[in-house]
Amino acid sequence: MKKTIQALTLIAVLLLCTNLFAQKTVKLGHFSSTELIKRMPEGDSAQATMTKYMAELQEEAETMQKEYERLMTEYQAKEAQLSDVLKQSKQREIQSVGQRFQEFQQNAQDDIQRKQGELMLAITDKIRAAVTEIAKENKYTYIFESTGILWYSEDSEDITPLLVKKLNLK
Repeated sequence: MKKTIQALTLIAVLLLCTNLFAQKTVKLGHFSSTELIKRMPEGDSAQATMTKYMAELQEEAETMQKEYERLMTEYQAKEAQLSDVLKQSKQREIQSVGQRFQEFQQNAQDDIQRKQGELMLAITDKIRAAVTEIAKENKYTYIFESTGILWYSEDSEDITPLLVKKLNLK
């Protein structure tokens, strides 16, 4: 009986030890993408491209604004002498230029975001590839950006379905 208890205790200890050794160690890493992009030639190139592009858009916006202001000044100076028909025509012209200016500003903003996304995609793809290589070479389980964004993870279990169930979501 005593040998059976010793054998069971030994088996329990071995199972416990095996379970402890079987657990994978987690190795975390982090980096600053801002610092990397500053050091990358592609970062400088992207910044120069964006600066030039934004200057072109700014120049066009200033031209449109000057045209709007010119029309307004002319209209205000001649308003008393204009017939009702000419007043309405000038007002529509001013309104049209104002609307085009507003549309241009909105489209320019959207276009700036799109262009910046395009330029950054190549940079982030290059960073992601390097992060993946480093993670595999140095056996990292997860690599985060300093801001908390996950850039690399080994295969892991997606707990989204469990969270959906727990939160009673559909």
